[in-house]
Amino acid sequence: MSTYDVIIIHPPAIYDFRKKTVFTGALGSSVEQIQFNKVPIGMLSIAEYLDRHGYRVMVDNIGDRMVSSPHFDAEQHLRHLSASVIAIGLNFQQHSQGAIEVARRCKELHPGSLIILGGLTATCFHEEIITKYHFVDAVIRAEAEKPFLMLLRALEKRGKLSDTPNLTYRTDGGELRITPLMPVSQDLDDFEYTRLDLIAPNTSIFPPGAPPRWSLAVCRGCIYNCSICGGSAYAYKKHMGMNKPAFRSPGKIVQDIRKLIEQGVSFIGLFQDPRMAGEKYWRELFAGLAREQEGIDRLSLDLLVPADEEFIREVAKIGQQVVLHICPDTGSDAVRRQLGRPYTNAELLNCIKLCHQYHLPVTTFFSAGLAGETADNIKETWQLWEELSAIDRQAQFSGSIKVPLGGPIVGPIVLDPGSMAFDNPEKYGYKLLYNNLEEYIAGLSRPSWHQWLNYETPQLDSAGLVDVIISTVEFAINQREKTGVYSFYEALAERLKADADRTIVREVDQIMMLESQEAQEESLRILKRRHEAFLNSRIG
Repeated sequence: MSTYDVIIIHPPAIYDFRKKTVFTGALGSSVEQIQFNKVPIGMLSIAEYLDRHGYRVMVDNIGDRMVSSPHFDAEQHLRHLSASVIAIGLNFQQHSQGAIEVARRCKELHPGSLIILGGLTATCFHEEIITKYHFVDAVIRAEAEKPFLMLLRALEKRGKLSDTPNLTYRTDGGELRITPLMPVSQDLDDFEYTRLDLIAPNTSIFPPGAPPRWSLAVCRGCIYNCSICGGSAYAYKKHMGMNKPAFRSPGKIVQDIRKLIEQGVSFIGLFQDPRMAGEKYWRELFAGLAREQEGIDRLSLDLLVPADEEFIREVAKIGQQVVLHICPDTGSDAVRRQLGRPYTNAELLNCIKLCHQYHLPVTTFFSAGLAGETADNIKETWQLWEELSAIDRQAQFSGSIKVPLGGPIVGPIVLDPGSMAFDNPEKYGYKLLYNNLEEYIAGLSRPSWHQWLNYETPQLDSAGLVDVIISTVEFAINQREKTGVYSFYEALAERLKADADRTIVREVDQIMMLESQEAQEESLRILKRRHEAFLNSRIG
């Protein structure tokens, strides 16, 4: 591999997942699916900013390499890296184990390289990282583009870390140093998000047999305060020093789309709700998008709250196939209010019906196990799910929408580090099981998905959460069979997996009570072989 000034690594969620016995259960059908191998767009922005200022830089998507090739040897790959600075992304807490293990190995293999972490989760745990993990030399907190450039320039002058902005590091004497945050960006127009040539490999962007896809930033930050979200207004203010979102201008977004089309990307997502910037902004954005007809097969937009008819009508005027995304998370108005999304089922349903009138499909996302949720009122979510499925089915049969929808999408929740519920769990109805990064890593290193859940609630202990989550998965299977998304045999196969998952959860809990680690690992391997043999005999 060529020598770089900086290599920015996107790690897998689990570094050694090919060597571990892992049961993904409700999180995904295979261990590859839970590696979150898409590069965060901010990581590419950092790489482009450094490249623009004369540094040789690449984004090395090791998570993608591990998922794409069963023969990929991560250790050998890391051994052959060559860069003065190796930066590792720890944006989402799911990457905690993978990021720290990659950092450990990079320092062992390249003791002369500077090892840096960055991202939202690294920012939240910056002091702990520098205090406990001595193979990490520094954390760049909050926004990283300009602070990273300043760090590199200071290194060239002084040959060592010094007090550049947004930095947490150890001095030569071992003292913890935390430098102030520099003023935050007022907009995102100084950054670029389309230099896909800086990412290697590109299979997560250009997946075999699927449309090329990439996302663009409408803004950095948020005006809403969902209690479990590490990207909330609260979290951005506390950890990033950002009092309001920084938006990318509509003209820049349109330019970004042109650049993506030139690179063959046809599915484009706009991340964050443009309404947060006001009506003038989104009208200008939509007018620009309407002029970009050729080359886009699908464009997606986020709705953080239901939209009114005027907004929906203007979205429809864009002209391309637009898909809207909204996350009601629950079918209970009371639970949704407690979460921090104070809109009702009636408002949600009215919004979706309006979207269908204007031929706009809507994808909805739900969680299972929120604060305030019980085994009984989870049925409110199921009831809303049935209504949404019926609305989708009617719209597709009538020809109002042409994009096939699989019905709502459901998954377990995670309390993000930096969120209001993480900082004040009792106030928001949670009991934290992992309070710091070390505990996160220990939890995420366990073999089964149910052990990765980082909370309980007064209504649901760990066993209750598992039951609610699996029951909701089973409900989803029934709905997808009912609406024709699954055939009879596909639904049967998914039910067998869900039923087996209940058994696995119980057996893993028993195995983890064995005294020796060797006995645990051998029993887990036997359980995995039995599980795979059972599914193969019933499904194959």
